[in-house]
Amino acid sequence: MTPRADLLTELEPSPVKHVTSALGQRAEVKGMGKAMFKGADGKMVGLKNVLWVPNLAANLISVRRLQKAGMDTSSKGSKTYTARLGERKLWDLHEDRDIYNEMWQIPVVPMPKERQVAASISTKSEAVGGGDHGKQSDTKSDSNECNLGETSKACESKESGAEAKGGGNDEENHKISKAAAAKEKGESLWGTIVSAAFSHPTSATGECDWLTLHRRMGHVALPILQQIVKQDMVSGIRVKGEPNEVLGCPTCMQAKFTRYPFHSSETTAKAPLDEVVMDVVGPLKLGAAGAEYFLTIVDVYTRMTWVYVLPKKSDVAETVKTDWLPMVERQQDRLVKAIRTDRGGEFLSKDFSTWLKKQGIRHSLTMPYSPAMNGIAERANRTLTETARGLLIEAGLPNYFWPDAVRHACVAKNRALTHVGEDKWVPYVEWIGRKPKVDMLRVFGCMCMALVPKKLRHNKLDAKATWAVHLGMAQNSKGWLLWDPFTKKFLVSRDCKFMENLPYKEWKAENQAKIGVRLGEVKSTGLEHVELPLELSSSSTITRQSPQMNGGEEEEEVQQGDERTPSLPPCATSARGNRADLQQRHESIQVPAVEEEGRGRRKTQPPNRLSYERLGGAANSTLTGSALMLGDEAEDESEECAFAFFSPVEIPGEPTNPKEAWEGPNGKEWKKASDEEMGSIIENDTFYLVNLPPGRKAISSKWLFKRKTDADGNIERYKSRLVAKGYQQQEKKDYNEVYAPVVKGTTLRTLFAAAAIKGWVVKQMDIVTAFLNGVLEEETYMEQPEGYNDGSGRVWKLKKALYGLKQAPRQWYIKLREVLEAIGFTPSTADQSLFMLGEGEQRSFMVVYVDDILIFSPSSDLVKEVMLKLQDKFKCKTLGDVNYYLGLHIERDVEKRWMRVHQKKYLEALAANFGKSEGHVATPLTSGFKCVKGPAEESVGEEERRRFHSLVGSLMYAAVHTRPDAAFATGQLARVVQYPNEEQVAAGERVAKYLGQTATVGLQYSAAAQRRQKGADGVEPGRLFLTAFSDASWASEPEDMTSVGGFICCVGGGPTAWESKKQVDQALSSVESEYMALFRAIREVVWQRRLLAELGEEQQGPTPLYCDSQGAIALAKNPVLHGLTKHMKVKWHWVRSMVTAGEVELHYVKTTAQPADMMTKRLVEQQHWKCCKLAGMALN
Repeated sequence: MTPRADLLTELEPSPVKHVTSALGQRAEVKGMGKAMFKGADGKMVGLKNVLWVPNLAANLISVRRLQKAGMDTSSKGSKTYTARLGERKLWDLHEDRDIYNEMWQIPVVPMPKERQVAASISTKSEAVGGGDHGKQSDTKSDSNECNLGETSKACESKESGAEAKGGGNDEENHKISKAAAAKEKGESLWGTIVSAAFSHPTSATGECDWLTLHRRMGHVALPILQQIVKQDMVSGIRVKGEPNEVLGCPTCMQAKFTRYPFHSSETTAKAPLDEVVMDVVGPLKLGAAGAEYFLTIVDVYTRMTWVYVLPKKSDVAETVKTDWLPMVERQQDRLVKAIRTDRGGEFLSKDFSTWLKKQGIRHSLTMPYSPAMNGIAERANRTLTETARGLLIEAGLPNYFWPDAVRHACVAKNRALTHVGEDKWVPYVEWIGRKPKVDMLRVFGCMCMALVPKKLRHNKLDAKATWAVHLGMAQNSKGWLLWDPFTKKFLVSRDCKFMENLPYKEWKAENQAKIGVRLGEVKSTGLEHVELPLELSSSSTITRQSPQMNGGEEEEEVQQGDERTPSLPPCATSARGNRADLQQRHESIQVPAVEEEGRGRRKTQPPNRLSYERLGGAANSTLTGSALMLGDEAEDESEECAFAFFSPVEIPGEPTNPKEAWEGPNGKEWKKASDEEMGSIIENDTFYLVNLPPGRKAISSKWLFKRKTDADGNIERYKSRLVAKGYQQQEKKDYNEVYAPVVKGTTLRTLFAAAAIKGWVVKQMDIVTAFLNGVLEEETYMEQPEGYNDGSGRVWKLKKALYGLKQAPRQWYIKLREVLEAIGFTPSTADQSLFMLGEGEQRSFMVVYVDDILIFSPSSDLVKEVMLKLQDKFKCKTLGDVNYYLGLHIERDVEKRWMRVHQKKYLEALAANFGKSEGHVATPLTSGFKCVKGPAEESVGEEERRRFHSLVGSLMYAAVHTRPDAAFATGQLARVVQYPNEEQVAAGERVAKYLGQTATVGLQYSAAAQRRQKGADGVEPGRLFLTAFSDASWASEPEDMTSVGGFICCVGGGPTAWESKKQVDQALSSVESEYMALFRAIREVVWQRRLLAELGEEQQGPTPLYCDSQGAIALAKNPVLHGLTKHMKVKWHWVRSMVTAGEVELHYVKTTAQPADMMTKRLVEQQHWKCCKLAGMALN
């Protein structure tokens, strides 16, 4: 339709008198005619039955209607279509705008005045088809004209006819057109060109189709629409066509589509194990044995159910393969045919899928987000969790015991009646073939008296029984699993007297006064956090973790029964756990060690095995940490980082809970420290009180207490810290990223060397409650802390980070970095915890280790300026000149330009705890000692192994910070940490004794020492010079004949980086092993050169690297890959590119003058101390 009459020919009255827009506006139709368009080929195209509507704002045409008239369109892009009529290209349609349907631009050709018609047309019926109209109809079309509405063949025929005959018969063409056909039927094609900008051309009769009425009525449902029309509930409309066209409305599909109903599946299981369903529940709150998940397995035919408690989801496949499948197939003497699971990653792993194919087991998967398709397993999960929840509530036991409650629920479910449709049966009966005995079932969580074995009573007057909590039937034994609330130990007994009407919560209330705070600790300390998760062994001894590990670990051995069928076959515990391979973890002893690379908290990895003592046994000696882990409840972030593996020093009398602190000796000091901590939290606007939102969980907190001492061990202050229990946080919900960098040990030692030679001022600062400054990005809720609870039932919504939160270190680092950059500091590219300020000689440096800060500067005024700027942003303590930092003693003489770093206090405590060997020890290891892995049968006992783990971790802290002379020995011991024998334990004690007797030996940096260093001749005074030494011991490892490589890098005359590492690849000659050692040494040299350049000490020329293998030096300088080296990995030849680039220069040194020799082998006393001296270590 068009508002312009000059675009139309053959104008005639229109049967349509008015059109209505989508907004309800009516416009009068004055007539109908034919419009001409120029096609892409230059020929004219005619469009008949175009409405003339003077009140329109623009020409309108509907592409969809043109398509119905025979025009084809194809897309050339998101905004362009090509229109064709048969083989003829008409136009390229370009989208103009989007209103309801697409609007396009088509070139329209105005008619010459002689072909236009006057706008005034008679509306009398006799005028239609007669008079002037008849004359216009006789007008011959141009031979190049083709009318839309004609068939493609008709258009092609017209064009060819016009070309042959010089004209055509308009009337014949008119007859074969769709327009003529429509008129013969009494219809009009006016509807084919009504614009999409109008809702519908409402006729005088109010007629429309069902789909249009459906859209007008807001997409109402078809049955309602039919009822409205059928019962004549509205007027002014007459509906034509079929109602079913409403069913295909695309808008309704998009807006109202719902899920199809889940019908009961017709199971194909005709016998046990024909089909099995599985599902995993979790993560749940950390439970006994470190459990966070449980695997539910249900046999579809019998509904027999098995539960496996797991520490992580990745254990599912191994549990199914090795624990469950062999057991059930032997019990039934049948093979599992099919397994149905959801699409959890634990079931879709490549290993699990491959194994199922090899076993010939069909694996059926549910559709995504359709748990109802695994309804049997989902219903079993619901039954188990609801039952377990009820058991815990009735007994008053904390959620820590959920694994035991779930197992008990599984036992009960298999012995209860199961309904499937109209059928009822007992799963145990269908599976085993006989009635289950339930005479041993007792009320879960009730109290009982358990007999203390005679051998475990110290004298005849000791009590013969002890109180215990019933946790269900013991697995693989005819007895009961119990928990002693006094000792916090698990035990198994067959001699029990049960009080089934006395639940634990009532007994606890009655006995609280008698047993004191220890019962209260069950939830707040012992049960909320388990330091050492359980790994169950497949051997004849089942080990289980105690819920509280205050002192030594305690053990109870449960011998398996001899019965062929276990007492509880459907309820098992996974034999898989997180296995920490200490041998691989500690193969390398290197200065930039793992614990220095970042502050991201990681999940505690359990040890190989954990057991606990027999009932009544004595506790082991108390240690403050473990060689295997970082505690999640560390009392001080900086100390936790510094003592990364184990701190053997514990000051007696340090309280472990608020009651001991505030009501015991020094209670006033501890209470004052706690008040100061709360004051800092409130002052930093860390939280506000809110009601816990539905569906959210609040984590809990605990108080930690620590006496802070100076370098001489004197108490400086009492420190109390409120720590959130971050291990209760859920990833992706309570936190996202956790990584935060800390300064590398090499960076710190390089700055010490620079300060010694240049005479820089070195000041120490501490940010008070640093983590409270970090702003949280996630919503985190925490229960009100003990001793400061207002009783309102509200929780803290944390606005800022709190110690213990997993993301707290990262948020603090982000905040600190923002402040430092605002002050003018820029972070180093070599170390993200090194910040630089200023240029040239006035340049200052800052290193950050969590909340402990060191500032290096040539001027005291610059240091004061920086401190003042930091004090404007944070609450800080200035600690003066550095003399004790992260457990390192720093001694210096500014005038003589030297500095020494050692760990005297730490090493003396280490020797006191572990160094049992007597007499003087001159070297870390004896020259004839060989550290070879032995079988588990020859290993020392469990207690000695655990002690050896702590010993090795403690040695590492010294070996990676100040004692390169102990690095090789520590690496050797780390390789046998899993099953050490008595000789290897004695060797570890010897190393501890050696370090204790040489506690003041450490690192030394001075201008004089640097001048004495090899290759430092001619170095300008006050400049830093880097030199390096590399060595290897070929085929020195007797087990696999691999080699040990090592290096030492020195700046300022003393070691700043070193490494002793077993080489992974076997070297075929000593030259190859030395060549591979050069690779690792050069990699460290390249990084240190970049660091020195950022410190303003760019190295002039290549760094000298000394090697005692002339063959390796020749190989590095020779670019030819000859037959002797063609088998070597390409990466080793990076050495050559660095030599060619001028980064390093290789020099030969005799073995007797090679300090790196002590990094690769055991040495006799004289040679050992000579290497220490050549490396620049302080020996007195």
